[in-house]
Amino acid sequence: MTHGNENFAVGLQFIFTCLVLITTGWPCFAQPSDTSGRENLSDMSLEELLNVSIITSASRQPQRIGQLTVPISVITAEDIHYSGLTNLAEILQFAPGVDVLKIDRLRYAVGIHGLHETLSDRTTLLIDGREADNPVYGGPDFLGLPLMLEDIERIEIIRSPESAAWGANALTGIINIVTKRPQDVTGALGSTTISEFGDSYNYFRVAQKQDNWSCRISGGYQNTESSDDAIDGSATYKFLRPDLSGWFDNFHARDFARITRFDSEAEYAASEDTKFRLGVGHSHIESGDTEYGGYFPMKNIREDHIRSFTRLEHHFDDGATAHLQWSGKFWNANWVNISRFDTAENEFEAQFDFPLNDNHLLSVGADFKWDHVQMSRDTPEQIYMRGSPFNEYTTGAFIIDRLRISERLTLEGQIRGDTYTPTDPDWAGRLSALYALDSQRDHVLRFSVARAFRVPLVAIRKFASNMFEIAPSVYLFNLVPTDDLDNEETTSLEAGYWGRLTDTFAIEAGAYYQRFDGLIGYRQTTDMLGQTFLVADNIDGADSWGAELQLTFKDKGKEFSAWYSYNGFEYDAPLQDLKAFLPSRHKAGLTGRLFLLAGWVVNAQYRFADTTLGNPSHGINAESSNRLDLVISKSFAQNKCEMMIGVQDILDKTHNPIAESIQFTGHETPGRMFFARLQFAF
Repeated sequence: MTHGNENFAVGLQFIFTCLVLITTGWPCFAQPSDTSGRENLSDMSLEELLNVSIITSASRQPQRIGQLTVPISVITAEDIHYSGLTNLAEILQFAPGVDVLKIDRLRYAVGIHGLHETLSDRTTLLIDGREADNPVYGGPDFLGLPLMLEDIERIEIIRSPESAAWGANALTGIINIVTKRPQDVTGALGSTTISEFGDSYNYFRVAQKQDNWSCRISGGYQNTESSDDAIDGSATYKFLRPDLSGWFDNFHARDFARITRFDSEAEYAASEDTKFRLGVGHSHIESGDTEYGGYFPMKNIREDHIRSFTRLEHHFDDGATAHLQWSGKFWNANWVNISRFDTAENEFEAQFDFPLNDNHLLSVGADFKWDHVQMSRDTPEQIYMRGSPFNEYTTGAFIIDRLRISERLTLEGQIRGDTYTPTDPDWAGRLSALYALDSQRDHVLRFSVARAFRVPLVAIRKFASNMFEIAPSVYLFNLVPTDDLDNEETTSLEAGYWGRLTDTFAIEAGAYYQRFDGLIGYRQTTDMLGQTFLVADNIDGADSWGAELQLTFKDKGKEFSAWYSYNGFEYDAPLQDLKAFLPSRHKAGLTGRLFLLAGWVVNAQYRFADTTLGNPSHGINAESSNRLDLVISKSFAQNKCEMMIGVQDILDKTHNPIAESIQFTGHETPGRMFFARLQFAF
């Protein structure tokens, strides 16, 4: 029996056992706190929902949606749950302005307004405001996060440069995952999801509150079958450089994974005003590799990722708040097709928010980060970094000042300075104005100008390798290191409108222009012997512009949203290497959810993405795509359990091959997939 059949059989057996226990009245079941929360939200009007929608990512301060100085999309816990999705990157593609490309079943290129690849760090990923990007290569590592989807309270997506609030590399925006607090999810919750391909996603959580303590422990196991197995061993391959196709033999899809995750958090309330929080999480991955720069060893990748933090929070009598925080991020990885690395990142942060009066709030803060990187390699084809190990330090400080000038006019300024030891110091800033068109502040105009920057991480500066030998001692890729790199910089102009037209209907519209300077790519040079080398350089700039529109309707028992996003992009130099995809020019989405009688819920979501242009230096594009998901769920046993069935990607049975800027091959990936889920509490 194959792995897929084994997992499918185990999942069916698990569901059957649970159904027997439920129908026989097993007394250990209790009201699931998550399900109860979803029912309460389904009864809220849009006005009630917006009044409890507090956003923390925009200015590092709690703010209501109508008070934000940046364009933002919010994916709620209910959106995640009722979508039935078990992959964070796929969830993000249904948000306006977010570009998501499925490279294979494990790897996704995710960015805001483009400039995205799996190892691209122009969009910053945060978990509860703590950075979650890879410290060597940069970019979000969605697969390796020790994070379970049912522990997410919401995802805040800022579609704008955010270095002024969050530091370097938030060049196009941030994705901040806000998790649920232990005291809000007390009880036990279990869930299993199985697909027709043999994939499985299993999850459990136990949370308890006693006296001044509350704690949560979560764990899960995820299995993903390869594209070959999911398409019955018939995945089609494509040599994206036909002139080099003769150098590739016996390629097949190895995008399978076995992932174990653990996460925990505890909170101690020393008083009503002082709280101490701490947490630790771990993930372990065994997965297949892929071709990279012509090198495809066909050996398994292994990765261990640990995240931990401690945080002290205090609320003062005058309304001021402060926190001190340490967070750690530790990686041990053997990416056999790229490199081996061990990293240890320690970050210390302090922030103090204090109201100067009822209309004036000031926030000040500072942070210090120390990255230790150790690189090694098993074969000459792997990337190595000269001078390893590395110790690199970042120090930053910021001020955020928000002043309400009058009943209708609010100004906010943000400024931040950073020093990163390998490059020159730099700064970021944002100046915004909010103007309410009415005294109730139901219609608000937003204007902003922002500056942000991206620092070249160790992988960009220290890359060295010989890849893809096309003749004795002659390589297609000779990457050589350089320390002569400046920061990438961007300036953005933005305007927007947010309005609550009725108690059930809201609209958000915005437009932006963004100028990039010093974008880093790779130049080709030749030595005296005629050998070709690639070296990183600040090649040239680019212009980006666009507009977005989002409509939201929410009434008791039904929710609908629709959005459209237009994104233009023009680079300065001919065939300029950006090491990233450009934004899809046209994107649109539609989501609908109906809460019916007897615990039935129907959820449908659709997304269209226009052709995505590839890195200009090679011009390999991703075709336009349509995606439609349909999910039906049923709560029963007095809302103690929930059954869910659905189909993802109804319109496409398979997806065409996609390759990133340093790949020569691609393969089909499965599209349409049926799945079933059982979730219960006890």
